Amino acid sequence: MVNRGRYGTSPTRWDILLLMVLILLTVASVFAFRLTKSQGTDIWISVDGRPVGFYPLNEDRTIKVKGPIGITVVRIHNGQAAIIEAPCPHKLCQKMGPIPSHGDVMICIPNRIIVEIKGGKGRETDAITR
Repeated sequence: MVNRGRYGTSPTRWDILLLMVLILLTVASVFAFRLTKSQGTDIWISVDGRPVGFYPLNEDRTIKVKGPIGITVVRIHNGQAAIIEAPCPHKLCQKMGPIPSHGDVMICIPNRIIVEIKGGKGRETDAITR
C-alpha cells in the first residue's frame, strides 16, 4: 500500500468553495474589463509596417488594401471594422469578426496588413519609441 500523503486525498468542501470563488472572480473581472473598454473613434490600416490609411469609424465604407499577396477588403459598418475578404489561405483574419474598441487589432499575417482601432476617451498614446 502506497501512502500518498496530504496531496493525494480528495478535495474538501473548502477547497471546492475556494475554487468556485476564484472562478467567479475571474469571470467578473473579464466582464468588468469589457464594460470599461472605450469605444474607438478611428481605424488605422498599415501594410508591412507603413501606414496606408486612417478612417473614422462613424462613416460606413469598404476599403481595399493592397498587400504583398493580394487585396484585403476591410469594411467599416456601425462603428466596427472587419476584414471581409483576404487572399490568405486560412482566412483567420476574416474569422475574427468585427472589432469596435480602442486597442483592438486584426492582422492578416500572410498579407502583412494590420487593422487597428484607435481613439477613445482617456486611451490616447502618450509616447512612441523606435
